[in-house]
Amino acid sequence: MNSTNISFNDAAVVVNLIGTDQKLIPSLLSALKNNKITLSRLQESPVQIDLFSSEAYLYSPGGDKYRIPIF
Repeated sequence: MNSTNISFNDAAVVVNLIGTDQKLIPSLLSALKNNKITLSRLQESPVQIDLFSSEAYLYSPGGDKYRIPIF
């Protein structure tokens, strides 16, 4: 498993690339920007993201896990 870091809401977030590569990072950033329902439930920036080929799991500082689709 590879990992990389992205900047989201002025915070560094670890992104674990699971079965995919860095080519999906722009799609992830777009999904993070456009998925208002999930992001409204997150009070703080995620501390970790597991990125798959069609979805991502966001982990909050409080231990909650959220799923967003990647298009």
